[in-house]
Amino acid sequence: MDKKTQFIFQLLFGIVIIGAVFFLSFKYLMKGPPFIKVLALGLVIGTSYLVIEFLIRKNKANKNE
Repeated sequence: MDKKTQFIFQLLFGIVIIGAVFFLSFKYLMKGPPFIKVLALGLVIGTSYLVIEFLIRKNKANKNE
């Protein structure tokens, strides 16, 4: 599998992960007290940041090779 196809699969998998975390945190955790709502928002922001950071790092590594 070439680098471009591998990056596209990683990008799609990252989108699925972010979407799943967003869906689960807002569907199940937003019914609780305010503290849980803040934790749910932090979970979405943290997961999005980590996935995007990983994809950017992988893309830069592929371009340097």
